[in-house]
Amino acid sequence: MRPLLRLPHRAVNTAAFAALTAAATLTVLAPTQTNAQAHFREESRLQQRIHEPGFGKREFDSNCAACHGMDAKGRGPVAGFLTKNPPDLTLLARGNGGVFPMDRLYRAIDGRDLPEGSQAGPHGSREMPIWGRDYRLRDGEYYGDTPYDPDAMVRGRILSLLEYLNRLQVR
Repeated sequence: MRPLLRLPHRAVNTAAFAALTAAATLTVLAPTQTNAQAHFREESRLQQRIHEPGFGKREFDSNCAACHGMDAKGRGPVAGFLTKNPPDLTLLARGNGGVFPMDRLYRAIDGRDLPEGSQAGPHGSREMPIWGRDYRLRDGEYYGDTPYDPDAMVRGRILSLLEYLNRLQVR
């Protein structure tokens, strides 16, 4: 083979030049991160947001305040259209002997423990939506085919919300 390019004291043949050009092109054009890396970075950001003090408040504002009101006293803008008034969420501990009823509220929000024989309509068998099912559906749409733990995501969202409600309690 004859040299394609002559450098001082060195000759580069065609095959070596093509290999160097291909390597340089791949380095420049290669993506800086894979889809998996981007997903894990996004999931890490979501996990950090879940543990922020404001995450429970954001959950409340976006999912609960329409019925329970921004002050959680049961006077939201939708409350007048419901057949049963939403409870004052600031008095939950007082009505339970001074102890915040974490387990009972978790089950009510998650909605998996509906009483036997109840008909789960679009809002469950009660006025309050089944947020656990809603969270699973939203997370499933967001993550699609990417592996994730739906129960852990739902648990994190509900526990953040409950932590926020616990801070609102009148003692």
